[in-house]
Amino acid sequence: MKASSIHRSHKSIQSYDEIQPNEVYCLQNPGGVIFLCTRGSVSDSETSVPHTSVPHTSLPQDSASLGFSPLPHTSVPRDYRDLPQRYDFAPLSWCIPYEYEPVSKLLVVCDTSHKTFHDIEENRVFAIAFPSFEMRALIQRAGSVSGFDVDKFDHFNVSCFCAKTIDVLIPEGVVGWMECSLERIIIEGTSGILLGAVIKGFAMPESWKRRIHYLNDSIWYKPSDLISD
Repeated sequence: MKASSIHRSHKSIQSYDEIQPNEVYCLQNPGGVIFLCTRGSVSDSETSVPHTSVPHTSLPQDSASLGFSPLPHTSVPRDYRDLPQRYDFAPLSWCIPYEYEPVSKLLVVCDTSHKTFHDIEENRVFAIAFPSFEMRALIQRAGSVSGFDVDKFDHFNVSCFCAKTIDVLIPEGVVGWMECSLERIIIEGTSGILLGAVIKGFAMPESWKRRIHYLNDSIWYKPSDLISD
């Protein structure tokens, strides 16, 4: 029997560190931070903080429609219409596309205890906005409080504008956003997997260059050199 021609190196494997099972997801963390933008009801006990009522600005300049065709909306259930409403946005980094024909479809992972998740269950629409790397401080602040407790737009004095086709607010300064209708929800443990279809999308030119990415609490980064043939 011939000896194996495979060269087995014990030295090279020593250069790798073992990563704990609860941290290994960072190796495949999509990383691109998003703001999940929603609107939903709050109970009377949660309305001590003023609600954002009128957005401050029109659509940002230098944005270009990506040309997706509108999809039908699901109306707000009657039970919620008499309750006070609050706009919300939450930073997330687990968001990936899973289809692009006839329209783009995306998958977002959101904790089921978050207000944004309950808003989407209620109204069945949401926006995915892409903050720039200059917005890191707002990302951290917005992730430090619950939308059940405060109106984040008011609490952090965040300028915003209306989405084009759905009733949510977009934080000013993002490099682009997508307006989505919910197709279905998959519950896995404490995570809600939201599957949505894009209604319309908007972005500044070369928006990818200005996006901020998140690996873990101590590592943030932005795209570097463009690799081309």
